[in-house]
Amino acid sequence: MQHPGTLIRQMLARGGAVPVPGCYDALGALLIEQAGFEAAYMTGFSLASSYGKPDIGLLTMTDMVQQAARIAEAVSIPVIVDADTGYGGAANIVETVRAFEKAGIAGLHLEDQIMPKKCGAMAGKKLVPTEEMALRLKAARAGRKSGESSEFVIIGRTDAMTIYGLEEVIVRARAMERAGADAVMVPSLSTPAELEAVASSVKIPVIYVAAETVRPSYTRQQLAAAGFAMSLYPLSLIQTTFKAQQNMLRRMFDAGDTVQLVDGMAPFADVGRLVGVERAAAFDAQLNDES
Repeated sequence: MQHPGTLIRQMLARGGAVPVPGCYDALGALLIEQAGFEAAYMTGFSLASSYGKPDIGLLTMTDMVQQAARIAEAVSIPVIVDADTGYGGAANIVETVRAFEKAGIAGLHLEDQIMPKKCGAMAGKKLVPTEEMALRLKAARAGRKSGESSEFVIIGRTDAMTIYGLEEVIVRARAMERAGADAVMVPSLSTPAELEAVASSVKIPVIYVAAETVRPSYTRQQLAAAGFAMSLYPLSLIQTTFKAQQNMLRRMFDAGDTVQLVDGMAPFADVGRLVGVERAAAFDAQLNDES
């Protein structure tokens, strides 16, 4: 059976700013797959938000792995996960990689923040030295099931842009490349010049991180032309879902019912079909026929 990381490696090698939406549960992943995307991304911010908590390192490695396993089991497309800082020292990072790979995940990214981390869009972030980030990546590589031959993808992420600026981002991206990262990921880029400088700074694939309501948005064509191999959209699904649910609940509260809201709802049968109600019914019928 093909390792899901192989598919991610193929996407990264192909380039062209392949879009990968973020989700926080299996239903979101099923919708991503249904829409035709080649991969899904489990985002730490969205998962923490779905727990009603801020993305400040409150979720444990166990929380993340359990949800990742549910997502990977629900879909046939490969899943990349946010592994924050690796949840501890080198030994913890090894266990983190092993747990995610065992859960059927294609790859993960580790960031260079101190513990406890903060969402990349938040103020007050602090970073570990470049050398410590290199050790995190080396530990992650050591944790892969088959060592260096594993297809599990290790991505290095730096949050240096909003703290130190472009020059330090490039220094850290190159250090992560030397440490053996399969790709690098740089959030908080705003201008075309920043995009091009980062994408051309290393020989390994570079991943763009969208934050549509925080920073300027770029088309896939613009990101591909700048040199990005893949584009993650961590917040798009949860922000859209948040607004849709908020609007529906406000209108329901004002009216006292949902009579005028039905046209905005997915049919009950469509939801059931996506999560397998018809397959379960067919299976039951088959068993009854055989008995």
